[in-house]
Amino acid sequence: MTLALCLLGYSALVCVAGPAILTRLTAHGSVPALGVAAWLAAVVAVLGTWVGASVALAVQVAHTWDLPMAHLLGECVVAMHATADGGHGPFAQLAAAVSALALIGFVAARGIRVVRGLVLARSTSVRHARSAAMVGRRLTGAERTGTTATVVIDAPQKAAYCVAGRPGAVVVTSAAVAALDAPQLAAVLAHEDAHLTGRHHLIRASTRALAGALPFVPLFAAADAQVAQLLEMCADDRAAGRHSRTAILTALLTLADPAGNHTAHDLPDAALGTSTLAVTARVGRLLDPESRLRRTGRGVPLAGFAAVVAVLPTSGLLLIEAGVAGCLPFVH
Repeated sequence: MTLALCLLGYSALVCVAGPAILTRLTAHGSVPALGVAAWLAAVVAVLGTWVGASVALAVQVAHTWDLPMAHLLGECVVAMHATADGGHGPFAQLAAAVSALALIGFVAARGIRVVRGLVLARSTSVRHARSAAMVGRRLTGAERTGTTATVVIDAPQKAAYCVAGRPGAVVVTSAAVAALDAPQLAAVLAHEDAHLTGRHHLIRASTRALAGALPFVPLFAAADAQVAQLLEMCADDRAAGRHSRTAILTALLTLADPAGNHTAHDLPDAALGTSTLAVTARVGRLLDPESRLRRTGRGVPLAGFAAVVAVLPTSGLLLIEAGVAGCLPFVH
């Protein structure tokens, strides 16, 4: 039982302290891909410790259920055993059963909500891609450098975004096409291609589903917001590498809403748009790119944090399995 409690305590520490540390380490956006990996490592580590704690508790209780337990699991499990057997009366037994069912129901409901969020995001994206293909017209020309079909939709708003599907689509409005010159439009299309080829929509759908299902977990809510911004920076870097930093910068400024809304309210929930998130931060890093040495210096502590968060619980379990840590009090 103590192992399960230690795992849960570790996950609670990561959930509470992790957002502040990771936000500080990734705020500069120097190495956005590594930043995304660090956030996802923390999220996966927390989910993994929850599963590990549940399995550890279930296995240990099952193995010792019929044994004298006062010296093995302590008064807590002794009381659980007695209550489940009706030793404290039928009302206590009923309360224990109801509590167990409520906990199982809560976990199942949260899991169903996550899965439903992923399925809904997928279906919404596919439906929007098909609708765009039906009402829009294909963009052709030298500025079309990617492999994904680009659809132009007549609209007064300047917007460019991508939606995943089979096939996915890059959607630009007629107003955006009119406002951008050829290099800018090519850079915008490269930005959206980077989202699709990098499977960024899957990452966004996962973080959004977790944040929606468990909004009271600080790590999940922060990961959803921060990963979204870092993915936009990843796509900016990919577009700048294929075209130029000036092209993506000026295109970003051209598409951005002067009122500060950045056209986010015009896009479907499943879309990833060029000018919808962290425009100010992205413009700043495009205007003043950091040197390779500087990026390396910022990436080292970020990689270290991600490694510690991901490896620490796993290494502890491996030590227990090997018997190396068997004498420590927190693994009995």
